[in-house]
Amino acid sequence: MSDDEKDKSAPGPPEAPKASEPKPSEPPKEGETPATPASTGTVEPLGRTAEGTPIAAGAPTPPPSPRPSPATPPAAEGAGGEAPAPRPRPAPPAAAAGEGAAPAAPAAPRPAPAPRAPAGPSPAELAQKAEVPSVPLDRLRARFPEIAATATFFSGVPIVTVPAGSIVEVCRYLKDDKESRCTYLSNLHGTHYPDKKDKPFEVVYNLYSIDRAQWIELKIELAEGESVPTVTTVWKTANWHEREAFDMLGIDFAGHPDLTRILLPDDWKGHPLRKEYPLEGNPGDHKYYRS
Repeated sequence: MSDDEKDKSAPGPPEAPKASEPKPSEPPKEGETPATPASTGTVEPLGRTAEGTPIAAGAPTPPPSPRPSPATPPAAEGAGGEAPAPRPRPAPPAAAAGEGAAPAAPAAPRPAPAPRAPAGPSPAELAQKAEVPSVPLDRLRARFPEIAATATFFSGVPIVTVPAGSIVEVCRYLKDDKESRCTYLSNLHGTHYPDKKDKPFEVVYNLYSIDRAQWIELKIELAEGESVPTVTTVWKTANWHEREAFDMLGIDFAGHPDLTRILLPDDWKGHPLRKEYPLEGNPGDHKYYRS
């Protein structure tokens, strides 16, 4: 047998069956009713249930199977399939006072808080009292070290307490010194502090150096009836300042050329800026000066 015949006689792989080709539906003839599933006896399913069972046309739709509520978990079974014992309920609250129960004992009083430590000076107060450079004060320290040792500061201005007997010498030095040059007596005024029993009066001198643009304040403490030397020989403008301090407070300035009242009439009784002077004046003070 030749090789070609052997190849033809050898069994080959089975051939796949050919799918039957659907025949085209023929249009209904005239006078005939088209075929429907109902007329042919076949029922097309309308759908399927959750289990996959087809639902036939006309059949009632089965109710959906019940599902467990997520809010109610299934009860856990105990050993042997028995349900667990119910939990004990909490005991009711105790009866309120006045309903048969004894009133509660009063709470112990709280201890008194410990006293706070006194607060220190604030940053603003420290800044007000901070020392600043001052040429007049430096010159005063060089010439009168004992007097300048009393210096304090307030808002950048040095304040020096001067003995009454040295006030003229100190003022003249600060005015004539080429470094300090305190040529301007800005103000001179008196104050009254009745709580200071020994020396309740003060005379304050505000000096200004125009060349240095710096201030320095001199202060004198006086007892009742004590006089202070006039500085009209250093600054002529002190004449009116000292007269006002005499008129308002009764401070005596020894050596003043004309120590008389400057604001009130010469026959006025008392000195209105003293703390013991009545706020509305003495009876009869205004009868000649008001209409």
